[in-house]
Amino acid sequence: MNVSVDELDRLFRAAHPAPPQDHEALSAAHIALREDIIRGAVRPRRHRQRPRRTLLWAGLTTAVATVVAAAVIAVNVLSPTGQAVALTPPPLEYRPSGSLSDVVDDAEQALLAPPDIQQESRVHSVSWGWSVDVAQDHVEVVPQDITFVWAPGETATSTIVAGDPYWSDAERPADVEPSEYQPGDLIDEVVIPPEDFTLPAAAATLSGSSREDLEPALAAFGATPASSSGELLSAIAGLMQYWTLSDAQHATLLRLLIDTGDVHVLGETTDRLGRDVIGLRVASATPERVDTVFVSIESGRIVGTESELIEPLDTLPVGVISYTMWDAGR
Repeated sequence: MNVSVDELDRLFRAAHPAPPQDHEALSAAHIALREDIIRGAVRPRRHRQRPRRTLLWAGLTTAVATVVAAAVIAVNVLSPTGQAVALTPPPLEYRPSGSLSDVVDDAEQALLAPPDIQQESRVHSVSWGWSVDVAQDHVEVVPQDITFVWAPGETATSTIVAGDPYWSDAERPADVEPSEYQPGDLIDEVVIPPEDFTLPAAAATLSGSSREDLEPALAAFGATPASSSGELLSAIAGLMQYWTLSDAQHATLLRLLIDTGDVHVLGETTDRLGRDVIGLRVASATPERVDTVFVSIESGRIVGTESELIEPLDTLPVGVISYTMWDAGR
């Protein structure tokens, strides 16, 4: 294969570009990316290092690029003809649902019902990324079950565990190698001492659920009053890397998204963790890509995001390129 590392990096950035940044100083988005690297969300695995591996994630400046919990699977990235192998998750199927106002009203009613989830500096998510091995001409689909725990002035820990295989041995496609992990195996554990853990103060000290409380924290991840729904969702995903937010905070975030004026209802579906959700399409800065946020029908909480290419982008195939699921196990 003669695709350079720089070219692969460009393709993945194009699939999920970061918002424009101020290059005169370290931006909040770059700070968030640095935190991802420090806590193990974006990094080469320590245990089974191979030569010339570059770890590339779709959506670096938001949450961990993600998929349903499953063990690590290796996949050929290019066929002999140079075409990308489309082993992406299947698209979700949507059923009719109410209007946008109905969806928001129903979510707010669900958020008012017990149990009342409180803000916590502990996040449990399910993630997927593509690890590109240039020398071996393959990528690894790396679904992970991630628990991240931190507190101001204390040691932070990110624990990454393999879940159930994406395919059984009988169903696994010929292009896919067996997983090197068994469900429940520890993939990695990253411990960050307090002096190495930095998070913008507006995000680290977040408290309260009003717009005035949340907007500075979102601004730390690039949101502005003029942000589109897609840009705002990127900031929300960044914030939710660090906090399990309260029901009241979720209600405010949902209203902030709707108030951008460019959110559309896709309908009801079952998400990658088997939960009943409403899919809301947000604005995207890339014509070839669409982004979706999922709202739980049961709880009213924002429980996931997904990015999908609707047109081929250079060597990247059409299909889901990343998703993140929160409130895993609730």
